[in-house]
Amino acid sequence: MQGLLNEVQEYRDRMVEWRRNIHSCPETGFHLPKTSAMVAGVLENLGFQVHTGFAESAVLGILETGRPGNTIAVRADMDALGMQDEKDVPYRSARDGVCHACGHDVHTALLLGLASYLSEHKDQIPGGCVKLIFQPAEEGPAPGGAKLIVDSGVLDGVDAIFGAHCQPQYPAGVMGCRYGSFFASGDFFEVKLKGTGCHAASPHKGKDLISIAMEMIQAIQNIGSREIPPMKTAVISVCSINAGVLSTKNVLPSELTFGGTYRAHDGQVRDYIAGRLEQIVRDLSRMNGITCEFEDSFAFPSFANDRDITDTIYQSAAEVLGQDKVMKRPEPEMGSEDFAWYTRKYKGAFFFFGVKNEEKGLTASLHNPRFDIDEDAMVPALAVYINTLYHLLERQDV
Repeated sequence: MQGLLNEVQEYRDRMVEWRRNIHSCPETGFHLPKTSAMVAGVLENLGFQVHTGFAESAVLGILETGRPGNTIAVRADMDALGMQDEKDVPYRSARDGVCHACGHDVHTALLLGLASYLSEHKDQIPGGCVKLIFQPAEEGPAPGGAKLIVDSGVLDGVDAIFGAHCQPQYPAGVMGCRYGSFFASGDFFEVKLKGTGCHAASPHKGKDLISIAMEMIQAIQNIGSREIPPMKTAVISVCSINAGVLSTKNVLPSELTFGGTYRAHDGQVRDYIAGRLEQIVRDLSRMNGITCEFEDSFAFPSFANDRDITDTIYQSAAEVLGQDKVMKRPEPEMGSEDFAWYTRKYKGAFFFFGVKNEEKGLTASLHNPRFDIDEDAMVPALAVYINTLYHLLERQDV
C-alpha cells in the first residue's frame, strides 16, 4: 500500500492550511461558529450533503455512492481548550486564553482531507455511504457533543464508526490501538462546605473547615487504595481547594470548596465511588456540625473497542504503514473520551496516530501550552483513515 501513502501526499498542504487556520482561531465548547462554518463550506464545495443545526454547532457531511455497501461514520472533534498558547509560531492562537492544545484542529483537518480524497475518488469507493461527523464539545461541558449527536438521530442507520486522536507519545507515522477496554468513564465532583468562621487563635469558637476538608480528602483517597479491588483500576483526584484569603493569615474561613474527578473502567466501580464520595462528605459534615453541598457531574462512560472493527484498523494500518509501525497498547487509558457515547449505540473503535518529532523539538504532551505536531504526520494518518474506511465499507460482517 505504499502507493496510497504516495498518493495522499498531495493532500498535505491542504490539511496543513486547514489545520493552521483552525489553530489560529480556536473556539471552545459548543460555540464554534467560525470553525463550523469553515467545515460546512469545505464540505459543500466538495459535493457532500451537509447538515447543520444539531448538537448546537455540529456538522455532518454525507457522501452516497449509490452502490450497495455499509454505512460508515468517521468522527473528528473541533473544540479547543481554555488555556494560553505559548508557542512562537506564525499560526499561534490569536485568542487570549484559548488554544488547540489537544489536537482537535488536527483531527478536523484530517477529516477534511478524507472528505477531499473521497470527493475526488468517488468512483473508486467500494460502495455504501460515508458520514463524516464534526463534533463540538469533546472537552465539555458535560455531557459533551457526542451524546447530543447520538441523541439527535443523524447517525441512525450507521453500521460502524471509528475515530482517532493524535498522540505525542508516538513518532509521526506510527499508530497504536488495543482490543477491549480503551478509555475510562469520567465524573467531576464539587464539594462546598459552610461553617462558622473565627479568629485563628480561637478555633474552638468556630469550625475549622480546612482541617475537616483534609479529613474528607484523606478518606476519599482511601476509596481507591483500600476499598476498590486491586485488579480493578480506578483513579480519584482532588484537583482544587479554595478557602480564605491568602493575605489574611489569622482567620479560619467560613466557606470552603474543593473538587476533582474520578475515572474507572468498570461501571460497578464507578457507581461505588459515586456513592462513597457523597457518603463520606455528608457523614463527615454531620459529624463536625457543618453544612455541605455535593455535586457529581457524570461526563462520559467508559468504552471498549469492538473486536471486529479493531481487527480492520490493525489490518488497514499494517497495510499502509508496515507491521513495525503498528503498536498494540498493553494497557487501557485512564483518561476519558466522549467517543464512548457512539460506541453505546454503534459498533466502533478508536486509535492513536503519532505526531512527535524529536529532531524538530515537537515533543510536548497533550494539554501542554506548547503542544504542537509534526504536520507531516497527517499524511500517513490520512492513508490509514482511507484504508480503514474502504475495508469497513465492503466488509460483509460489520
